[in-house]
Amino acid sequence: MKKVLPIAILGIAAAATACVSYASYNDKPEYLQAAETRVGSYLTSDYGRISCTSTKINDARWGLQCLNAEKGKSFEFTVAPADKAPYAVSRSFYLEAVNDNAKQSAEQGLMRYLQVNTTATVSQS
Repeated sequence: MKKVLPIAILGIAAAATACVSYASYNDKPEYLQAAETRVGSYLTSDYGRISCTSTKINDARWGLQCLNAEKGKSFEFTVAPADKAPYAVSRSFYLEAVNDNAKQSAEQGLMRYLQVNTTATVSQS
């Protein structure tokens, strides 16, 4: 009985964490979820393991920060729905590169297929 209680508590904690993570992920618009997944995957193929997080700027724009902790490289983008893009994009999202690493990555490997805007002056409005 003494071993069952700690295992039960651990299971409940894991389930609660999974529910909170799932709920916060689902609060994000679909285009942002697609961008996080695609950018994380594409950057990983060229730079090694990448983790991405997003922060809301306003109702139609999000900041996307991707990090390769092993190499200390950070990639910063803004994400908007495709209908807010200044040109036609083939995905549900539009990306603007914010920092130099993001701008360089936009021209390499699979990232070039995402049509990242590397020349825009990022607007916070």
